[in-house]
Amino acid sequence: MAILETARLKLPLLATGQAYKDLFHNEALARIDHLIHPMVQAIETDPTAIIPVPGQSWIVGSGATEEWLGHDDEIAGWTGNGWLYITPLSLMRVYIESTDNIAVYRGAWQLASSIESPSAGVVVDVEARSVIDSILAALEAQGIVQSGA
Repeated sequence: MAILETARLKLPLLATGQAYKDLFHNEALARIDHLIHPMVQAIETDPTAIIPVPGQSWIVGSGATEEWLGHDDEIAGWTGNGWLYITPLSLMRVYIESTDNIAVYRGAWQLASSIESPSAGVVVDVEARSVIDSILAALEAQGIVQSGA
């Protein structure tokens, strides 16, 4: 019997007469738990360098080793019973706790850029700089850019 799963997030589906339905249901809940509000501890390549707690996740950096070998760019979530690997979807946003930054997946993880407010120039337009600062504050609040200060 083929394993049934959802198209986007690969959540396991139940089938009529299926044995061990609780395992498939629990797998789906574990994936949802890591994806509802995606947050990772850091970007890491060596799982032996960390002591995971159930519910924590990491972005697997390129050149990963040990249990993460072959899972580059995936999200590795610790369930307490082992690693759960989640393949990111295009434009997936993840908060990275260690750097207080946002990463967006566009074929590879990209971190939010740092942009500084304008501070130089021959002619200083106070109103324009005020508007630029407001725009930068709004982009920073959404995690699109990092504060340059």
